[in-house]
Amino acid sequence: MPMRSGRAPVPLRGAKEARDAVTLVRLLRGTITPLRGDEVLSLLEPHRPRLVPKPVNPLAAMPGQPQGRLLEALLRPTAPIILDVLLPRLRDHLIDRVVHNKGSAEDGLPGALEVATALRALVALLRGAGRGAVLSVVSAIEADARADADRLVRGETLAMEDDPAGAMDGLAHALLRFEARRLMLETLGATVALRDVVYQSRRLTRHALRRAAEAMDGFGADRGIKALHASLATLASVDGLLVVAMRNLDDQEEHREEANAFVEPADRKAMNDCLSAAWRLSDTLFDLVGKAANGGDLDELLFEALLRQLRSLHQFCTDLDHAGRPAVLDTLERRLAERSRALAGIAGERLVGILLARPADPAKARRLLARGQSLAQLLYDMGQDGDELEALALRLVVARDALNHAAA
Repeated sequence: MPMRSGRAPVPLRGAKEARDAVTLVRLLRGTITPLRGDEVLSLLEPHRPRLVPKPVNPLAAMPGQPQGRLLEALLRPTAPIILDVLLPRLRDHLIDRVVHNKGSAEDGLPGALEVATALRALVALLRGAGRGAVLSVVSAIEADARADADRLVRGETLAMEDDPAGAMDGLAHALLRFEARRLMLETLGATVALRDVVYQSRRLTRHALRRAAEAMDGFGADRGIKALHASLATLASVDGLLVVAMRNLDDQEEHREEANAFVEPADRKAMNDCLSAAWRLSDTLFDLVGKAANGGDLDELLFEALLRQLRSLHQFCTDLDHAGRPAVLDTLERRLAERSRALAGIAGERLVGILLARPADPAKARRLLARGQSLAQLLYDMGQDGDELEALALRLVVARDALNHAAA
């Protein structure tokens, strides 16, 4: 699980108990023998409270007894240690790792899910005794998930307006934390709490997609520098956007809701709105890039920023590999490639036209040459290494040689 920023490392409670609990469950699930009983008692001895008498192995006096009776006899003297010491420390350990996100540099520390499995197994072996430890972990995880979702949706710590890339990455990391919570609750068998955490995760996913759609639509609305920054930063964190989109598609698959003429399922609507915003953004980008490739006046840094957005949009379309992948993604991917190839042809023809014009304009030709090189790189990054790229590359070489010859 990703560490929350701004928190200094703090000691992790119950590390030894977690290791010993996993070992204890393994011993109790094996064949119970007097020797195995000695191992269990030796393992629990460091955890025995001072006022609890040292248990004696009862198995030596029970030869030939069934395994169930031997296990029950072994649990009778060890149950107080498990109930009073081991289970509460396992509870604290899991809350520290899952809720407070504390880590440890200790070697051999079992995973949180392995510890949760051991906690649930010990409660089952004790026939439900100590279930309060499980309920405490479940309640803490559920409350933390609800608080996390509320805080992020309200934007108290992540503001898309101030730091769009950081906000999208932060939302993606938060969704990964929700995945860890879901696995933990499934391991603990907490079905009711699991439903609530799943709801909070879906709510956060829809919020992240809405914020991404707002950022992409914002640039198409006013084309200002601030809107450009928000759109560029959102697409720059394409990995975070992919995490959000994959989670949304998983949610749609896990929670199929019937659509009708009046109501569209919320998860599907959030995805469709985001993809519609991406489509509209591509129109705006191609409009501006097309004018620049045709010789229009545009700042070079802005031109490169527009191409980066086209590259990121194409990467988002190609990398979103999911069984429930919307068909519009395939259409958008093809459209991005086709329009980029068309832009390459326009840029190449315009460059040749400038070189042949009289009087010559070397400054404009060099500017178009640089833009043509950037478009060629865009086609290469998109995997469009066909005739259009070869034709543009040939024209770029000819233009560069002509300009160098004229300068000499």
